[in-house]
Amino acid sequence: MKTKNTVLALLTLFLISSCRTEKKEIVEIEKFQFATPSEVGMSLDSLAKIDTMVMKFVETKKYPGAVTLIAKNGKIIYESEVGWTDSTRTEPYRKDHLFRMASMTKPVVSVATMQLVEAGKLNLDDPIGKYIPSFMETETLTDFNEVDTTWTTTATATIPTVRQLLTQTAGVPYGFMNPKVNGAILAKYGIPDLSTHLPITIAETASKLGDLPLMHEPGEKWMYGLNTDVLGRVVEVASGMKLDDYIREYITKPIGADRFDFYFNDSLTKKLAKVHLTKADGTIVLAPENMGPFYIPNYPTQGAKTYLSGGSGMTGTARDYFLFCQAMLNDGKLGDAQLLKPETAQAMHKSQIDTLSFPWGTGSFGYGFHVAKGETSRPDGTYSWGGAFSTTFWIDPTNQLIVIQLRQVLQSPYNPEIDGKLEEIVYSALSE
Repeated sequence: MKTKNTVLALLTLFLISSCRTEKKEIVEIEKFQFATPSEVGMSLDSLAKIDTMVMKFVETKKYPGAVTLIAKNGKIIYESEVGWTDSTRTEPYRKDHLFRMASMTKPVVSVATMQLVEAGKLNLDDPIGKYIPSFMETETLTDFNEVDTTWTTTATATIPTVRQLLTQTAGVPYGFMNPKVNGAILAKYGIPDLSTHLPITIAETASKLGDLPLMHEPGEKWMYGLNTDVLGRVVEVASGMKLDDYIREYITKPIGADRFDFYFNDSLTKKLAKVHLTKADGTIVLAPENMGPFYIPNYPTQGAKTYLSGGSGMTGTARDYFLFCQAMLNDGKLGDAQLLKPETAQAMHKSQIDTLSFPWGTGSFGYGFHVAKGETSRPDGTYSWGGAFSTTFWIDPTNQLIVIQLRQVLQSPYNPEIDGKLEEIVYSALSE
């Protein structure tokens, strides 16, 4: 009798477990729609070349691998996992691996900003000093002494605005863009370019940035910098919420992006795609535990978890980032979630820098997105961005197309090459 009861108990547990698994799979299917490439007018044979292309980079030791997702007409039509996240090739890349999105955080924080503009809690032409007092009076750098890291400045004619933070025209620098000057100034005050494991906050660093010189007169030119990190602090002050709480409540949770956040529990460290660096000989090596004074590879799951970098801090999966992209392609809406009004969503991927030149191509820049114009295969109006760990995405409204490829090599010199080949394959598949 005891044996019979044990068997019945085990059978019951199995059935309960099976039901839970089946329910989870049903929920996953409902969240994502799928189609074959041919059903949306694309060639599977052509898209399959992506795997071969990525593997060539893997075999030449330029990347450990990549996870690729392509969607058209709101449906995922292609997903691939190529390569291994570890140097011993025992852990293959998986679709559910967590990737450090780095600057692919910027469009998300830009959406948060525009939500607050719609809610009347922000105005695009508000001076930053309204939210961060140290920006009430700003100065531009006129001279820098590399020997003793001292500098001279002159007062700006105007105060930088929320709009200029959104368009990367406020003059707030990145250290890596000019290490001998910008890098030395930021390092002197303990300000990192990327999200960090250290027990500091964006409130502290944004305040420091307001006391440091801008690199140009606000609105005078487009210059990539810590503008969106400052913007993240503006979001906090205007909303009265921590940046991660705000984004979770008003962006990722409504669209069902469950694994797309600033920090995760340490138990998910094994889900992190490992970071690699490019050596002097052009091949990759696994990043050391200490990548520098500000960085450890596992900052999303380990460390203080206090630095909410609006410019580089989010980590997630390809599918979760797809949900954000699809909401943007749908003019701010996904399912029952309305992140933005259609006219606001559309304004984000239109040129917002007037006659200023965009130095990284023939296109322009909107609110948090690069906007294509006269560039290779992508139709004009395609909007995109990438991240320092070699992540990239683009949204093509003309073809109702979303392309995401996630890799994890910090500032790989091969990104333009692999991005170009990916684009060539995708549009070849579209035309066949």
